Amino acid sequence: MKSNKKKVIVLIAAIILLVFTAVLFVVYQGGPCDKNNSKDLVIDIPMGSTVDDVAHILKQKNLIKNEFVFKINFKIKDNNSHMKSGSYLLNQTLSNSDIIDKLISGEIYQDGVKITIPEGSTSNEIIALLVKNELGKKEDFEELIQNPSVFYDEFDFLDQKDIKTLEGFLYPSTYYFDEDSKPEDIIKEMVKLFDKSYTEELQSKQKEIGLTLQEVVNLASIVEKEAILDEDRPIIASVFYNRLEKDMPLQSDATLQYIFEARKKRMTYNDLKIDSPYNTYIEKGLPPTPIANPSIKSIKAVLYPEDTDYLYFVADIDGGNVYSKTYEEHQKNVAKYRKDRDQRNKELEEASEKSNQK
Repeated sequence: MKSNKKKVIVLIAAIILLVFTAVLFVVYQGGPCDKNNSKDLVIDIPMGSTVDDVAHILKQKNLIKNEFVFKINFKIKDNNSHMKSGSYLLNQTLSNSDIIDKLISGEIYQDGVKITIPEGSTSNEIIALLVKNELGKKEDFEELIQNPSVFYDEFDFLDQKDIKTLEGFLYPSTYYFDEDSKPEDIIKEMVKLFDKSYTEELQSKQKEIGLTLQEVVNLASIVEKEAILDEDRPIIASVFYNRLEKDMPLQSDATLQYIFEARKKRMTYNDLKIDSPYNTYIEKGLPPTPIANPSIKSIKAVLYPEDTDYLYFVADIDGGNVYSKTYEEHQKNVAKYRKDRDQRNKELEEASEKSNQK
């Protein structure tokens, strides 16, 4: 009996010792590789990397001691978060926990030429911005944007008959490019971010409503240019859907503006007669291509539009829109908008005159 008790005690002690040793091992192996080496390294974590991939990259760069221990630490620390792709500034003084915190929070190292693409920018506006920052020649960017087939190998979603240009797929965001980046690599980064943002959920919804990707992005680009307030996006999308369903022209100033190199302050009656596939006052259906590069908000508005009977909308002086179901009602709203606009302009002029007199 005593012999059995001793065996149990020895076994328990052995287990405790084993657990204690394992904990010490994990703590040690998960600590800094070298507390005295604070030399920073730029580490690239590719998009779609698994925990195994990340551990392997970090081990190769001597930033962690043990891949297995790193993966254990990630599982212990992870609260349903994911490590984000990008470039990170790391060094050997960081523990596994420190590195994981940076990767989960997306503390990306930002270096190079900063380029901010505003939502709703056209490809011409993007090209002008890139050329201004000396990142390439205009003709090189134009050729790439007009030839999606260059990127088929990396982005098979572009290999569709109705996608004739990359207009609409250059995702608006802030980018950091090396000064010696090639135009193809720059365009690739923008398309890559579109691919990442257009999630499986959105792809599934697209198939559910029976539209091609180009049709979704095309309509989203028009919504992007027409909307000022976020809450208007799904309503504007519903207006265009309703007009398409009734075989009515979209009659969007935004598509007409796409014809001109510089944006016009106001469309004229003669502009509405221009013979162009982008003139949706005389051409029914969607224009041949997207007219801008929309935000994910406008894409979602197209995939999840409001359920309305509206066929018309006009801006109000506060930046939103007023919607109507009939042309007569629309005409009243247009007249009110013009009256309110003229009144506000008059008040601004009077205020400006008073200010100059002081």
